[in-house]
Amino acid sequence: MEGKLLRLEMGLFPVENIKEGNETTFSDGLLTLNFDQLHEMAMEGRKFEDVSFHIALPGDSIRITNVLDAVEPIHKINGNSSEFPGFLGPARTAGSGLTHKLSGMCVLSSTYFLGPQTGIMTCREGIIDMSGPGTKFCTNSDTLNLVIRFIPLVNSTNIEHDDAVRLVTLRISSWLASLTKDMSPKETKVYELTDVDPSLPKVVYVDQVMHQAPMVQTFMYGKDLGDSLPTLIHPNEMLDGAVVGANYKTSQKVPTYLHCNKPLIHELYGRHGVDLNFVGMIITRGHRDNQALKERSAQYVAKLAKILRADGAVLSFEGGGNSSVDYWLTVQALEQMDISAVPIIYEVGRPGTEEFPLVYHVPEADSIVSKGANGDKVDAPAMEKVIGSEKIFLYGGQEFDAYGNLKITNSDYYATEWALDINGFVGKDF
Repeated sequence: MEGKLLRLEMGLFPVENIKEGNETTFSDGLLTLNFDQLHEMAMEGRKFEDVSFHIALPGDSIRITNVLDAVEPIHKINGNSSEFPGFLGPARTAGSGLTHKLSGMCVLSSTYFLGPQTGIMTCREGIIDMSGPGTKFCTNSDTLNLVIRFIPLVNSTNIEHDDAVRLVTLRISSWLASLTKDMSPKETKVYELTDVDPSLPKVVYVDQVMHQAPMVQTFMYGKDLGDSLPTLIHPNEMLDGAVVGANYKTSQKVPTYLHCNKPLIHELYGRHGVDLNFVGMIITRGHRDNQALKERSAQYVAKLAKILRADGAVLSFEGGGNSSVDYWLTVQALEQMDISAVPIIYEVGRPGTEEFPLVYHVPEADSIVSKGANGDKVDAPAMEKVIGSEKIFLYGGQEFDAYGNLKITNSDYYATEWALDINGFVGKDF
């Protein structure tokens, strides 16, 4: 993947405030929204009983519940693909040309499901606090948010409702970014895997995402990763909207916003040509159905990394217990092919419990980076406003008033696993 394969220019339009108004416009950092206009767009095709729009800004006394996805608005100005190809246009290779982004804001989808949910096919609560101690344990507490609240049709299936919510969220996000199409960005960032000093160590980024069934999915170019093999992907494709999140397990949720802004992509790009040679990405799914498929996938990742002539690999993780096996087998396969693997993962063992901090591990893993513990207690204060359901039902049977004080664990917040990483949590030796 070395060389000038894809060159992406990302034009940034920072959003500094959002307010409701008579017209939908963007000017000098202010995004003004006509909610009636947005409502008409969202209700086209009558896929919902109703839809409402809400603004949630950092520092507000607001708690958002039932969060599914978060999307940072992007719009394709020129290039081979559309924004979010496979959903909003043909599944052509993303990652080149010019894309405009409304940076620092997100469109959030909030909803519930009327159909029966059992086992894997269960949407778990997603909580975002815009102020208070919970902010550091969830993503999107620091972004300016437009929350779309979807009320499902009585006769819609869970899958139909989920698909409709996803498409409207992506469409409205793209339309908002299109407001900038005739404007000059405040800043333009260029992403390109240029040729560098061949003596620098070659590093590949392995991103393990989740797919099990509806409610626990990841999409690439509009297709879920259910039957996929590990896939070589250019990091620009990720930045340009090729991967869309649809994993609704509590702390494991990974919004589209994160897939388009993976911190490790930016870190590796920043060091490309300085102290390493960033040679590309491999996207793989966790939670393979049995041991043989897990080993097959792990070996496939290692093979792709070897084809890239990688000296080292840095790995990120999305998932829980079962997916841990996939993850560590991948680390093992890389090490056995003489590729130094650096896995980044949260811990689950609590100090004083004598529990082992990792669900599974392999002896070859000698360079583990811990991003802290999943399960810390949080005492979050009452909020003045709730967007979403006013009752919070947590996995395991706990019930809370969404307006009131919450005594929960950090893993009950939205996308905790990645929030720990983004907000600089680290593991400590007790």
